Amino acid sequence: MTAPGHHSDTARDTLNPLRRLVLPIYLPSALMAVAQMALLMVLPLYMLELGAGLAVTALVFAMRSLGSVVVNVPASLAIARYGHRASMAVANGMMGLSALLIAMASSNWVIAVAVLVFGAGMGSWLLARLAYVTEQIPNHQRGTALAMLAGLQRLGMFAGPLLGGLGVETAGYRAIFAVISLTALATATLAWLFASTASSPPSGRHQTEPLSAISEQTRPNSRPTYGLATLVPSILRRYRALFVTAGVFVFALQLVREQRRLLVVLWGTNIGLDAEAIGLVVSVASAVDMAMFPLAGYAMDHWGRKVAGVSCIGLLSIALGLLPLTATTLPYLLVAVMAGVGNGFGSGVIMTMGADLAPADERSQFLGVWRLVGDLGALVGPLLTSIVGSLVVALGLSAFVGLTGGLVLLTCVGETLSKKVHASHGET
Repeated sequence: MTAPGHHSDTARDTLNPLRRLVLPIYLPSALMAVAQMALLMVLPLYMLELGAGLAVTALVFAMRSLGSVVVNVPASLAIARYGHRASMAVANGMMGLSALLIAMASSNWVIAVAVLVFGAGMGSWLLARLAYVTEQIPNHQRGTALAMLAGLQRLGMFAGPLLGGLGVETAGYRAIFAVISLTALATATLAWLFASTASSPPSGRHQTEPLSAISEQTRPNSRPTYGLATLVPSILRRYRALFVTAGVFVFALQLVREQRRLLVVLWGTNIGLDAEAIGLVVSVASAVDMAMFPLAGYAMDHWGRKVAGVSCIGLLSIALGLLPLTATTLPYLLVAVMAGVGNGFGSGVIMTMGADLAPADERSQFLGVWRLVGDLGALVGPLLTSIVGSLVVALGLSAFVGLTGGLVLLTCVGETLSKKVHASHGET
């Protein structure tokens, strides 16, 4: 028999951990999502305005992902040493200063360096906040917590391009980058003031053991010590089975997602649309994307992470493959919306799978390599576009990689949702 007040206590337990994330994580994430997506929409158009061709534009765009790739390992070590609070504040400060540099620069290569620093700051921020949420939220609530976080990212995907496109038409490119800079400095302040310094969930009963996907044979009793040169090869060797399966999916999904951000914008210019029209199309697609995150959270916590992941990468890949068939605004919009549906269904799936798989004794280090694999995919996508020099070819290759990654997830990766935890909380 269920004791009186049990259900209300359970509801309160579910809600309270999420409330603790509002000021240090959710609000800064919402603000930076808007700022980042405004930058990603405006940056390719700004490069074309400065006279850069497709190859240079794609290369500068790739610098954001390169910055994230470079910073993942040192950031994971810094988080383990200095804590989440300081790491999140410094990361947002880096983004603020780099956006200010973009606003003041006129050289393509100065902008490329600034975008590199922005990417390093963004990578550090995403890693630090993921490690923070993983420690604060138990397994059976992570799908919901991280889908909400991803939903806020999608809020940025809706509002950022819209505000960026309107801002370009009314105030110019440099004003947009200056506003992005101020936003990042504000989020640094929020993270510093409100993030907890605790390194584990406040309630001991929420603490969960790492999933069986990480075998006891690969986890020694003592916590290893890593350096810059040893962390990546050591983590890859210890968890090689995970990274040659789930890692392929993460790589492919991030490649497809980054190509969507770049190529949808560039295809809009290819069919003759201006910045305001492209921003509107991207924002409509992002609104659909954003509306999907509650379903994504429910799906991950009830149907499993694989359902969300396969649906996400499959629809995204098909949409990229269809984009070259569009020549007018309406088909362009419909394909963009299709991509939004797919991406939205995977809200938080990479973060959730990483949080599920990360061992408690080296969580930030594992997540650093986990993010590194995804960021490599995000880097390869724009570089591929720069190398092939053709939007149509780049779209076709991206669709192929995405479908391959989805097949690997479907056939080679085990489910990471803990059914045992669900059962202990009265769920089937």
